[in-house]
Amino acid sequence: MPKWTDVRDRVIASLEFETVTEKMKDDFSRWLLENLLPEVKEIAKKFVEQTTAQAKDESGWCKVRDLVVLPCIIDGGLWLIEKALTKSIEK
Repeated sequence: MPKWTDVRDRVIASLEFETVTEKMKDDFSRWLLENLLPEVKEIAKKFVEQTTAQAKDESGWCKVRDLVVLPCIIDGGLWLIEKALTKSIEK
C-alpha cells in the first residue's frame, strides 16, 4: 500500500499544467458558479440567519454588526462574485 505522501504527490503532479487556456478559465468559472457557489450560499444563508437571530440579544455595535454589517457583507459579496462569474462566462 502506497504512503499517503506518494498518493498526494501523484495527484499534485497530475494537476500541473504548462499554460492556462481560455477553456480552462471558462470551465473553472463555470464550475465555481454551478457547483461551489450554491454550496457556499447555503452555508452563508445559515450563518446570516443565526447571526440575525442573535442580534435581538445584542446591543450597541454588536447588534449593528450582527443585524446589518455581516449580512450585508456576506450577501453583497456573494452577489458580486456571482455577477462577475456570470459576466465572465457570457463574454
